[in-house]
Amino acid sequence: MAYFLKIVNVFFLSMIKYFYTPIYAHLIGLDLVSTLISMITGGVVGFLIYYHFSRIVIVSTQHIKPIARRIVPDQLQDSYRGYREKRTIRRKNRKRFSWRNRMIVKMGKNYGMYTIIILTPILVSLILGAFLLRKYYSHRPEAVPLMIASIIIEGAILICSYWYMVGAL
Repeated sequence: MAYFLKIVNVFFLSMIKYFYTPIYAHLIGLDLVSTLISMITGGVVGFLIYYHFSRIVIVSTQHIKPIARRIVPDQLQDSYRGYREKRTIRRKNRKRFSWRNRMIVKMGKNYGMYTIIILTPILVSLILGAFLLRKYYSHRPEAVPLMIASIIIEGAILICSYWYMVGAL
């Protein structure tokens, strides 16, 4: 029974923070195959839950804005309006585009989805990666399968490399 609880623990940890899961699994004494299966399934299930839940969050925030205008006091709305006006003046007076800014925008347009897909399991949490993918790339049908493939491949690389580093492989 304790071994099953270790697997469940690794499963739930990989739903939240994917990168640290192999370290934790090794510390609690799971073997390579159990860690691989529980971590990858936890990551995929977590991503799918967060991806579909983020749609609810995005749609609900669009409907909350008109209600918030009625609830928020007028003094707070006036101060926010003044902040917004100062911000637009500052933005009008700044330099438009430099070579570096153009390159960043071009890279974001061409490789943005793939950058999110590659960096989400390693550097960014699955929660934020799923939200960004839903917000900006939900119109692309290949986004979710590529993210699942990225979770599987990067999970296997993480587990094998960590097991190799500690000498257990």
